[in-house]
Amino acid sequence: MGRKLTRATVRYLARRLLAGLIDLGVLAGLQFGIVRAVTALFPPTHPGHHFSTEGLILFGLFSPLAWFTYAVLPLARRGQTLGKELMGLWVVNQVGRPPSLWQAFVRESLGRWLNAMVLNLGLLLVLWDRDHQALHDMVAETFVVMLRARQGSGLLD
Repeated sequence: MGRKLTRATVRYLARRLLAGLIDLGVLAGLQFGIVRAVTALFPPTHPGHHFSTEGLILFGLFSPLAWFTYAVLPLARRGQTLGKELMGLWVVNQVGRPPSLWQAFVRESLGRWLNAMVLNLGLLLVLWDRDHQALHDMVAETFVVMLRARQGSGLLD
């Protein structure tokens, strides 16, 4: 790894991991709720099928909308999803402000897709990269920062 792992870095990495797990859980819950609502409104019409045609169309519309509303919009507005807010983390651009809507979209779509294509190994880049950027951060030119708890201001170095 080449660099010494400080307590602040370990704390940052743990918070980032927990924030990601919280966000994953929330998104999974949203998807589950959409599936339940869609199948309640439009039950499957054929044995062995999980969706009716109408249900599949509704799921196809509401699933990306839920993702965009939960993952992209909050990052562009204030730099935080629920998981990042709970863990005291922010996503910022190169000038320390919340990412633009385009950057948030690229980070959460193309960046995450590219990361999935390399078996999520792009997440491990936070261990080696000087700025602790994962692949999706590099693609969108964003950074995940943590406010120092004791001083009340300043970003993780």
